[in-house]
Amino acid sequence: MIKIETNEKVKKIIGFTLSSPYGDGNVYGQPKGVKSLSFIEVKSESGLSGFGETYSGIYAPALVPHIVEYLSYYINGQSLSSLDFLDKLNNIPFIGQSGIIQSVISGIELAILDLIGKIQNKPVYQLFDANINKSIKCYYSGGSVVFSEREIEEDITKMKKLGFNAFKMRVGLQEWNEDIKRVKRASDVLKSDKLMVDAIMGTLEDKWLIDNALSKIKDLEKYNLEWIEEPLNPSDLRGYANLCKYSKIPVAMGEAYSGQTHFEVIKSIKCADIIQVDATHSMGFRKLLEFSNSTFQNKATHVWGSTLSFYANATLAVLSKNIDIHEFPSVEFQISNDIIKEKVNISNSNLFISDYPGFGIDINDEIKNKYSYIENSGYKI
Repeated sequence: MIKIETNEKVKKIIGFTLSSPYGDGNVYGQPKGVKSLSFIEVKSESGLSGFGETYSGIYAPALVPHIVEYLSYYINGQSLSSLDFLDKLNNIPFIGQSGIIQSVISGIELAILDLIGKIQNKPVYQLFDANINKSIKCYYSGGSVVFSEREIEEDITKMKKLGFNAFKMRVGLQEWNEDIKRVKRASDVLKSDKLMVDAIMGTLEDKWLIDNALSKIKDLEKYNLEWIEEPLNPSDLRGYANLCKYSKIPVAMGEAYSGQTHFEVIKSIKCADIIQVDATHSMGFRKLLEFSNSTFQNKATHVWGSTLSFYANATLAVLSKNIDIHEFPSVEFQISNDIIKEKVNISNSNLFISDYPGFGIDINDEIKNKYSYIENSGYKI
């Protein structure tokens, strides 16, 4: 239950998209050499601003500002003393409960929470529960699908220097015999450290079918994986349910879905061993926290956005009873260092979340100008 101690009203809400230099400029799926990120800013009567992020901005960056403008009709002028107005967004007939609208609603709720935290001078987690363990175990999410065996080893070396002991790599683009060599190299270098494999079938055009996926999973069994992620098209929920019955490796999925209905179906038909949730996309933060606590099924965060996304999901993780591990994206991009108020604190794979008000993020006009949106900079392969 959130504790709100303000009667301020929303003065204005806007959506905006920025483009940030990303990695070495040659990251797979980013042909412009930058990454698009879409944010929501909510201003209060007193002049404070709260910020949220929507994962949909990576894939449809040009749409987000227009969707926020449409939803502003339901938000501008509303009192922050109760968040019932956010719940009404989910009930917009036919469009409010899933898809890109739900992803944007997720970002709006984060902006509202960030704003309330700043008004009350508290980090967002303290709006829910001040007496929690403020740390969450993280894993290093790297191993690009285009990396060679040598580059995989270099990535793991970088990971170890940063103090992580769990590594996720991508497969599915290269010839399978090459992918197996890459996984073997990762396993050999990691030794006793944990290894996860992401088949990114929600991204790649050439999807595995269930028989093919089972065959490949069998090839991977000897490497003692923590999980195999997205080994099928995300639309094939029945296929996932069957896969979970026969795979000896735990199956992880969830990042492709937005809306509580989707996640309730995943849970009810048992089509994932590990459900991955994202506070910038899956559903509004409060509903997502309730969902993550509703079952003892293992869960993990999905993070592939800015530092705002990273901290919002970390806050969800420390508040949840059933989120065991938090994703740390390995590819660096410039904007994250500019918007954060307090440096990310990770020690021995544990993230310690900040006590800075809200999510500890600010995006001022200087930053907006510095990272102005580059047309057609969304993800594309």
